[in-house]
Amino acid sequence: MRPTCENIGLRQRRARANVGIASAAVSAVVVVGLIAFDAARGWRLLAMPSIWLGALCLIEAKSGTCVVLAARGVRNMDAGNEPLTDADERRMVARQSRRIHLWTLLVTLLIASAVLWLP
Repeated sequence: MRPTCENIGLRQRRARANVGIASAAVSAVVVVGLIAFDAARGWRLLAMPSIWLGALCLIEAKSGTCVVLAARGVRNMDAGNEPLTDADERRMVARQSRRIHLWTLLVTLLIASAVLWLP
């Protein structure tokens, strides 16, 4: 069997996509509400945790890799957690996990910058 860097199955991906979309919606509501009430720009930082969570979950769903499971060295292909026994696969999943962390940070910082610069 060829190693892969996916460690979550279709149901797990859908669950992360749903959480990501919900988090993005919460972020939008918070930002729009703060702008509507003319709150100081610093208060917009309250949206950052949900922006981060939304970005993380959506990137995990797209890539098929969960960073928490990767850190634990397991996968869940919709039949429960099972250990990653292949060393190459474990390395690939860990590498993908690092990429996900970096992309999540980048996306969060870009969105946060945009949110802070909105009028």
